[in-house]
Amino acid sequence: MLPAQDELVRGPERCGPLGNCLLIEPTCSTHKANQFPSQAVVVTHAARRMIELSKAGEKLQHIVVHGQIDPTLHPEFRAISENLRELSNKWFPRAALSLLSDSNMVSRAEIRIALGHYDKPILRLEAGTQKTFKSLTKKHAESFKEIVEGLNKLEIDRLILQACFVRGAADNSTDNELKSWLRHVSEVHPAAVQIYTLPRPDPEKNVKPVTKSRLEKIAAEVNEKTGIPCEIFAV
Repeated sequence: MLPAQDELVRGPERCGPLGNCLLIEPTCSTHKANQFPSQAVVVTHAARRMIELSKAGEKLQHIVVHGQIDPTLHPEFRAISENLRELSNKWFPRAALSLLSDSNMVSRAEIRIALGHYDKPILRLEAGTQKTFKSLTKKHAESFKEIVEGLNKLEIDRLILQACFVRGAADNSTDNELKSWLRHVSEVHPAAVQIYTLPRPDPEKNVKPVTKSRLEKIAAEVNEKTGIPCEIFAV
């Protein structure tokens, strides 16, 4: 069963600091185990919606590729990215083509090439150490090394690193963790950093938001230690 268009493509809707967005989710469910919608289906749905919105005179700030499952895990991610770039240029040339990714596949050369199609590739890096990465994500600690090495290989001057800071069972906001995280940020040297915290406690993961003052201190540390602009925003 193919996903409905409103599962693959949503919007326009307001997305915090990104403004008016069209949301595209290549890794949405097809109701078949371990199967994503094909590149042709994703691109067709996206094209149909962009044409509708363009003809209606809609204004978009961003076209955002995202997903509860990281969109870079789609086996045809590179082709999807290339086609969305062409569609965006044709129908919404003033909108930024943006990506939200957990950086899961950034160690792969093909994914790093695909990232070059985005005006705003926003990649998450939320831990400074393997131990905290494992606590936050429940993934193997070795994956953290692959992500960091992949980020360091990126040659994209538009890269944005994003991090959600939390405390509790997993805590990436301590001074020691922040020191390690800042070292990675400095090495990757993105164009900008975005930080935020949870809107409310998450009892399932046993974590809670950090304070506003802690976020402000982290932002100040980013600016002071790396010289990279850091933005605090609410989700």
